Amino acid sequence: MPAPNSAASMPRRLIKLPVAVSIHKKPLLVLGLVLAGWQLQVHFPLISAHAAIATGLASVALMCGLWVWWRSRLGQIHALLEYYAMRMGVPFPTPAGGNLLRRLEQRLQRFSEEVIAETAALEYQAQHDGLTSLPNRSLLLERLEAALQHARSRHTSLALFIMDLDRFKEVNDTLGHQVGDRLLQQVGRRLESVLSETDTVARLGGDEFAVLLPGADRERSQSVCRRILAVLERPIRIDELRLRAGISIGAVLYPDHGADATLLMRTADIAMYDAKRKQLGYAFYRPSEDIQAINRLGLSAELGEAVVNDELKLEYQPMVDVKTGRIFCAEALVRWCHPRLGQIPPEDFIPLAEQTGAIRPLTLWVIDHALEQVKQWSDTGVQLCISINLSVRCLQDRGLPAQVQKLVDRHGVDPANVILEITESAIMSDPMTARRVMRRLSNIGFHLSIDDFGTGYSSLAYLKQLPVDEIKIDKSFVSQMDQDENDAVIVRATIDLAHNLGLKVVAEGVESTDVWDLLEMLGCDTAQGYFIRPPLAGAALAAWISSNEWRMEHWTPAPVLETEVP
Repeated sequence: MPAPNSAASMPRRLIKLPVAVSIHKKPLLVLGLVLAGWQLQVHFPLISAHAAIATGLASVALMCGLWVWWRSRLGQIHALLEYYAMRMGVPFPTPAGGNLLRRLEQRLQRFSEEVIAETAALEYQAQHDGLTSLPNRSLLLERLEAALQHARSRHTSLALFIMDLDRFKEVNDTLGHQVGDRLLQQVGRRLESVLSETDTVARLGGDEFAVLLPGADRERSQSVCRRILAVLERPIRIDELRLRAGISIGAVLYPDHGADATLLMRTADIAMYDAKRKQLGYAFYRPSEDIQAINRLGLSAELGEAVVNDELKLEYQPMVDVKTGRIFCAEALVRWCHPRLGQIPPEDFIPLAEQTGAIRPLTLWVIDHALEQVKQWSDTGVQLCISINLSVRCLQDRGLPAQVQKLVDRHGVDPANVILEITESAIMSDPMTARRVMRRLSNIGFHLSIDDFGTGYSSLAYLKQLPVDEIKIDKSFVSQMDQDENDAVIVRATIDLAHNLGLKVVAEGVESTDVWDLLEMLGCDTAQGYFIRPPLAGAALAAWISSNEWRMEHWTPAPVLETEVP
């Protein structure tokens, strides 16, 4: 029997090698270890023909093992590529023919191309707005930082605009979000059309946009602002609709208004709200506005205290029947004389009240004191109706009619002598709720009037479905109608349509005799404005009416001189 370590025992050991290789995960390592152990057991001097044959067989086995392992690893790599391609949703057809290495090279090349394209697409999505394809806030800030760095090194300037569409919520609420989205897309294209290739226009979210002008000074910034306003002044056609996208622009300059991106964004936002509040179109940042913005934050708390402590007051502007010249009504206008800040305009604190929820107690305060004033006028022999404004929030408050009913009963005022003015935008912001509240108010006996008509997106046909008695044409169409033919045409068409629908028409903003004469010629029912009288306190208005000054100046016929009889 051959010795255990002799060459004669090698063939049987080699027969066992494929089995050992096949049952291990790392066949190359197993094969190498087995062969090395066998060779150490062979006595060097006893090398013979059998040993040479065994060594050759071992080499062949080693090569076969390497080839099997290599093909297995290539198959695993192919499988992994197909798995990750499926996970990423990458189209990955299986190439036909060719050796494994060539097919692997093709697949790796295709996979890398798809990964690069997918990465670029994800990066684009992360930095651009999905609706308008404009850069988003993230990319704007990135470009703003780069522009600031360039401006610092070159000692140049740059401009940043923050812009917000006017009355965009009315478009969404009235015409639907699909129309609103298409309007935003059109606005984005028009903004791009007035800018150069080095400028950036971005959508920050909602109806808010931004423009970055590297190297721009104040003169170029003003020029771009005017071009933006002009291009958005033209109506935007969406299907059969023609919409106007008014915009308010807040502009800031580096280094005048800030030295870093965060400060410039904040000051531009303050300037934008200044432009919107004052209806300026565009406004550059002013440091005084920063102080006012801080003051407005404090005002929101102080306003509630002013209502509770009865620190507000009402003034009344008379309304005149155009045909007879009779003063039959007065509009109640709330005033706030702040002990520290002085007179605060209603356009400043009314929006604050709406934002903070103080509008309901403020509205009830106004109605309460206005009804009390009507009772006082009646007791002194002055018979006047009262017109009171309701805000957007009021029409969303289903408990308002009951509250107003209690106030009317307490003061003993006939609801038919009370006109409640509701802005067109308030109705269109939530038409269903507004309609319910308006019907309940109408059932109580109040007259309803649509204020600022013509500034929203509703129509007379739609308003006919509501319990409305009259409309008030916005002063923006009335005040210059003697000089602007388009305004005169709009006023005339509105008066004719309203009368055909059985509605009365009030023209507010009458500032001159020429405007009054035109309204009289066009058949307007009621006029209101500084030409008649600026707002007065309740007692002062009663005294002015009692003096008959208005009728003597405008309606009393000239006296006829009597001829002496000799």
